[in-house]
Amino acid sequence: MAKHLSRAPEQRGTGNILMWGAMIAAMLFVALLIILTFGPSAAGS
Repeated sequence: MAKHLSRAPEQRGTGNILMWGAMIAAMLFVALLIILTFGPSAAGS
């Protein structure tokens, strides 16, 4: 059974998970944008 956490550590852990998720999503978005921007033009010519 999970140990009982007080409100502050629980919120801090949730914030960490959300922050990491947002950073990963942003990096994937930028990578996809770069691939779509430079990929087809380089392959086409």
